[in-house]
Amino acid sequence: MKAVSSKPRVAVIGGGWAGCAAALTLAEAGVAVTLYEASRTLGGRARAVELEGKALDNGQHILLGAYEQTLGMIDRLQAGASHNGLWRLPLTIEQPPAFRLACPRLPAPLHLAAGLLGANGINWGEKLAAARWAHALIRGTAEPLDGSVSQLTRSQPDKLNRLLWHPLCVSALNTPPEQASAQVFRDVIRAAFGGRTQHSDLLLPRRDLTALFPAPAAARVSGLGGTLRLGCRVVTLDAEEDAVTVGTRDDAAQYSHAILAVAPQHLPALAAQVPALDAASRTVSGYAYQPIATAYVQYDDAFRLPRPLYALTDGPAQFVFDRGQSHAQTGLLAFVASAAAQLSSNWVDEAEAQLRRIVDPGPARWRRRIVEKQATYACVPDLPRPAVRTAHPRVFLAGDYTAGPYPATLESATSSGVQSAASLLETL
Repeated sequence: MKAVSSKPRVAVIGGGWAGCAAALTLAEAGVAVTLYEASRTLGGRARAVELEGKALDNGQHILLGAYEQTLGMIDRLQAGASHNGLWRLPLTIEQPPAFRLACPRLPAPLHLAAGLLGANGINWGEKLAAARWAHALIRGTAEPLDGSVSQLTRSQPDKLNRLLWHPLCVSALNTPPEQASAQVFRDVIRAAFGGRTQHSDLLLPRRDLTALFPAPAAARVSGLGGTLRLGCRVVTLDAEEDAVTVGTRDDAAQYSHAILAVAPQHLPALAAQVPALDAASRTVSGYAYQPIATAYVQYDDAFRLPRPLYALTDGPAQFVFDRGQSHAQTGLLAFVASAAAQLSSNWVDEAEAQLRRIVDPGPARWRRRIVEKQATYACVPDLPRPAVRTAHPRVFLAGDYTAGPYPATLESATSSGVQSAASLLETL
């Protein structure tokens, strides 16, 4: 079989954040791209949904200021808009009445030290212990760490682990601290607090997640002559020496190359016909997964949290977000429970009880919940993660599970997409 054209034509399979980043990078390099997405909504595991007539998301996300790849792409695609769709807030972790940490605008990592020393809810001994431990973690050697986050933090006072380090672990790695990788947690802490001061900023989306990046990225791809095939599931993949054939339920097409930007749990089935992908398939077949649950609760339109978000303790939810302040959806709150494998059937009631320790929102008008059962892979110690280059010279991988310093985050996804496309371009 011979390739249909001497010019490269690339199929990007999967229209999540990784696939959209890969397709955009290729299209801007002048490569003909076809983007396949099984759903009619772009974004994958970070996409828009509609509930009760409102544009919501399948899960509430926070971006960090350290996510430079993602933020740069969003800024570039939103050029000329009144804002880039993100609300930047200096890092504040507030869990009334138990704890409050606010990092001032000082050079990193002094801002974290100042925030810890000025924190409310912990005593001076705990403050000093936290500041010294964080400094050693950020400025220490880069040697690999073994074990879990619980083992890494065992020298810290119980209160600090309960209020700060372990909630940060669950939020960042979506994995309980007893199981989560100490190495990856250290990498996240270093990225957030060891570089520039703004790297630790929290950025809240002000648009739905599809509108924030995947939709404008796809529009740019289309404007550059690329093809979008939404609602089109790829069911077969045949990769030979000089061409890749992509088959859907309705047709098949040949390409010079393909980037597989599907979630890791879907990779083995797609790659089954390509022996060169066996190693990557075996790697991801061993992954375990963690759910993330989001509950949207509508209160009276006049209700507003004193802050855009609060951290929550002693219950299923780790955070509550006021979408009235971020999305102009007045009275609507989003409760998020990460690493949510053990949720009870009445977890939304329990989350509302957590909120009522802080404020009384009044009765709920409606409640809806979304549980992404395989939201992310479990970020456990020594987890093998495949490279974007595979053993087949015409097939590449993209996704938040590929090799990189971050856990399953939007930054991991977009960085992987860009890296996969760049690796492909190097072969042309």
